[in-house]
Amino acid sequence: MTPAAGDVSFLVPAAGIDQRLGMGPKGFLELRGRPLLCWIADKALQVAGEVLVAVPADRVDAAAELLPGCRVIAGGGSRHDSVARLARAATGEWCLVHDAARPFASVALFRGVLAAARGSGCAGAFLDPEVPVARIGGGLVLEGFDRDQVGVFQAPQAFARALLLDLFAQAEAAGRRPQSTLQLALQAGVPVAAVPGEKHNIKLTTPEDWRHAALLEDHLR
Repeated sequence: MTPAAGDVSFLVPAAGIDQRLGMGPKGFLELRGRPLLCWIADKALQVAGEVLVAVPADRVDAAAELLPGCRVIAGGGSRHDSVARLARAATGEWCLVHDAARPFASVALFRGVLAAARGSGCAGAFLDPEVPVARIGGGLVLEGFDRDQVGVFQAPQAFARALLLDLFAQAEAAGRRPQSTLQLALQAGVPVAAVPGEKHNIKLTTPEDWRHAALLEDHLR
């Protein structure tokens, strides 16, 4: 087994209360009798020397009991804020960022994205959309792209920690709060390495996703 990298901090933002699922903090929802955070922590500890998790302030003690090998902190009011808090609390030279709502990503994907980031400064997983896509505005198609020109943002994403902290500082100064942490790099003109994602690495966002999750449980380990 490849040992965990001591210079890597694995960051898990899990402080949000998802309104679409309506089931409470996503990281505490269970698959096969275990919270999503536990499944992710099992994989994270195989990859990183340090695992940090951000949860709602009133769940810090509960999460710490569930995750004895991890550092648990109170998250912010948004994913963006939670990742920033995690990055500031981290000690590793490199940061892997992964969402509690994506428990099916493989250890191999974590290592692949990290390796790509070590070569370029930051990297992310992107899924082949399998069909052409369009940019739409005002109900009109503004531009079309072949499938080999685009990718769907996934997680994990990896950054040199110094770069990530600088990107958050730039975003704060400019008032930017993008949906994806990698967009901070793109907005700053920083090259981002693209790593092929995994089709089973879905984000559990809707009740339909949760029903689909039962078919993917073999990817939890």
